[in-house]
Amino acid sequence: MKYLRFLRNRMNTKPSHGPIHFRAPVKILWRLIRGMIPQKTKRGAAALARLKAYEGVPPPYDKIKRMVIPDALKYSLETGSNT
Repeated sequence: MKYLRFLRNRMNTKPSHGPIHFRAPVKILWRLIRGMIPQKTKRGAAALARLKAYEGVPPPYDKIKRMVIPDALKYSLETGSNT
């Protein structure tokens, strides 16, 4: 719910000039990664340009049969847990 409050943040006088918050999962991930690298340097900008993110399954892997790992399903965090 904290993220939904963040999405509602706009500028008071002219909302089209205010902060633009991306809604697409790919753009949210892109912005998250952009915050982790030094994007203002040449090296960081090149790394960000090489980043590829897809919504759904990318073309070479969409034909492969998906599988479930049963051991991974055993572990689930309790609600309200910080670990």
